[in-house]
Amino acid sequence: MSEYEPLGHMEEIKNEALDKTKYCIPHHSVYKPKKASTPLRIVFDSSAKTTSGFSLNSILINGGIIQQYLFSIVSRFRKHEYAFSADIKKMYRQILVDPNQRDLQRIMWKTSADAPVKTYKLATVTYGTVSTFTFLATRTLKALAGEEKAEFPDAADVICNDSYMDDILSGESTLEGAKKLQTRLSKLLLRGGFELHKWVSNSPELLKD
Repeated sequence: MSEYEPLGHMEEIKNEALDKTKYCIPHHSVYKPKKASTPLRIVFDSSAKTTSGFSLNSILINGGIIQQYLFSIVSRFRKHEYAFSADIKKMYRQILVDPNQRDLQRIMWKTSADAPVKTYKLATVTYGTVSTFTFLATRTLKALAGEEKAEFPDAADVICNDSYMDDILSGESTLEGAKKLQTRLSKLLLRGGFELHKWVSNSPELLKD
């Protein structure tokens, strides 16, 4: 949580604005020591009901599923002679939420046992809201692909058809083609502030860079 505020992923709500809404998303930690990248993860429970009987998720429009079915993505992935996959680093936290909607993403937090409790509002798409899983993040990637399609047509096609949530699963028939696609994918996604990491491949040559 200590990195959220300096990165601009949440902002403290000062006293004069605290009465605007009293809703806060409950959250807790999940510790998995065997995970090298994120052993400690925050889980926001937007399905927790308030005293009204409703939860944040129950009043959100989920947007629908707009990504390809996983079976289709994996079937295409298995056909590539040179295959690779990569993960978009902290994808949800790279996507800003409209400031007018951020009051529904309030949380309470204190930096230590003795510190005062402060109220914050999350500024980015929050993993745990129903619209994030099926729609918001994928819609953002598709919008970015559409904006950059003229310069990166092959990479834009991969983002629209070979991505599942924050994972890219793709490849090419030749080593040079796969290397070129890797580079173009990285460049396109960086236009939107997204970074690819956790690269894996059936070809060691694709992992050297």
